[in-house]
Amino acid sequence: MTNEQGAQLYTAGKLAVELGISQGKVKKLIEAQNIQPDEIKRNCKYYGVKTLEKLRTQV
Repeated sequence: MTNEQGAQLYTAGKLAVELGISQGKVKKLIEAQNIQPDEIKRNCKYYGVKTLEKLRTQV
């Protein structure tokens, strides 16, 4: 998915695939670092590339 500016957005599941870890671990990392979603649509949270890179350093 992309936002209005054309930037790539990821759900927690897609972040897990990109990082090669479980979705549960991604959710725990997001909660531990108090990361806010870049966008929320229909009660689904989407995170940007900056979040992906931030989480990549934690894995």
